[in-house]
Amino acid sequence: HKPKQHKSTMDIDRPSVEERNQRYKPGSIKRVKLKNFLTYDDVEFFPGPRLNVVVGPNGTGKSTILCAICLGLGGQPPLLGRADDARLFIKHEKDQATIEIELAPHKSDGPIHILKRVIERDRGSENGNGKGASIYYVNGTKTPLKSIKELVTEKYHINIDNLCTFLPQDKVGNFSGFDKQALLLETEKSLSSSLYETHQQLIKLEKELQSSGNDVKATEEELKT
Repeated sequence: HKPKQHKSTMDIDRPSVEERNQRYKPGSIKRVKLKNFLTYDDVEFFPGPRLNVVVGPNGTGKSTILCAICLGLGGQPPLLGRADDARLFIKHEKDQATIEIELAPHKSDGPIHILKRVIERDRGSENGNGKGASIYYVNGTKTPLKSIKELVTEKYHINIDNLCTFLPQDKVGNFSGFDKQALLLETEKSLSSSLYETHQQLIKLEKELQSSGNDVKATEEELKT
């Protein structure tokens, strides 16, 4: 008789692929694929559902991954503080660069959104800002940048231009310059647009209340005289 094979504790506790997929929160990045993007020829990353740490010596492409995520989600180069032209991210001697990002759906059985940005060296204006050099796709369908931003911001609540959500290395100085009030407002924006709007309404109501109080005091003084 063959000896019985016992599963180790590690085997018993190891989650299945389906269980791992269910752990991703809506909007989590499940996959990043880069082609001819700065230092990368052709590479694919699969982030986990929780904290992900990229470790490596200087110059190995850690920041490049963050740049790709920013640009792939519809962000523009000035957000990175490195360049104003998206074409500068194309690998040397290549004609185009491709960024592909897969986002976790709202439900385990919901539609998956795969965002793709193709940056072409020969497209766009010649004045150096690279406007028009990129073509965007959602699940293989050509899509306007405006729709990409709406999908990322409104459906998945990813505010790529908010330093509380995405903090590039070259923007750390800007973030450290926030005072308490600015930090509070930016945090509210990163959590929920409705939270920020409600706060702004409260500020407006407070000013109106103060103004009404001043009017009442002025009227009282007039009546006394």
